[in-house]
Amino acid sequence: MGFFCFRSKADIAPTTALKAEPPNRELSGQGPYTVVVFGRTGAGISSLVNLIVGSTVAQCHADTRPCTQKTTGHHASFSGKHFCIYDIPGFGGVSSESETIKNIQSLERERGIDVLLYCMRKARATMVPDILRETRRVVPSGVPIVAVVTELERVEGSMESWWTTPSEAGKLANGQALENIGMSFDQHACVTTLPLEDAVHHNTFSERRKQSQEAVRGILLERCRGEKRKPGSSPR
Repeated sequence: MGFFCFRSKADIAPTTALKAEPPNRELSGQGPYTVVVFGRTGAGISSLVNLIVGSTVAQCHADTRPCTQKTTGHHASFSGKHFCIYDIPGFGGVSSESETIKNIQSLERERGIDVLLYCMRKARATMVPDILRETRRVVPSGVPIVAVVTELERVEGSMESWWTTPSEAGKLANGQALENIGMSFDQHACVTTLPLEDAVHHNTFSERRKQSQEAVRGILLERCRGEKRKPGSSPR
């Protein structure tokens, strides 16, 4: 299929033309880690990609219209490590659930996935156990799948408290309710992915956006400590 990792204009010298680079190119002796962001259309996949990268590299809408039409990789560097963050079309929009799984399979086969981020809103409709089970089936055991719950900029208390707050459907905490429907994850982050321009003039939103970027990047740094995985190899 041929996947490329695009550098943003902010990530390269002003005199250098913007271009795509093969993700396996070694940088400082370490090829970039492969991170795949997936979820239902409208869950904020592209907004999450932008949050991680630190600039607007993926087009996104304020509503739930599909933003991503094809799988696209975006280069990100922070804390001395290099990543290629893949934005794949959300299922339920231009892409079906089976197409999402095929995209994940293709990325695993060609690049070797280091971390999967399941992007979901707090709305139950974005939480689909079947897609999570199929994802675990097509990647090697041990590849971490992390839940990233978005749209929490207005939640009372800390954003993280959403995970332990009773769900709307009953008395179980939201995190436990997810596990009860078959959605268990290796780790999670409760965040906001508000665009910078929407958060910058609101102190609380701005601070929560900063916390969100730190939380997701922190998970990636924690999960990507060793050498970049080769396609088909077991995680170390």
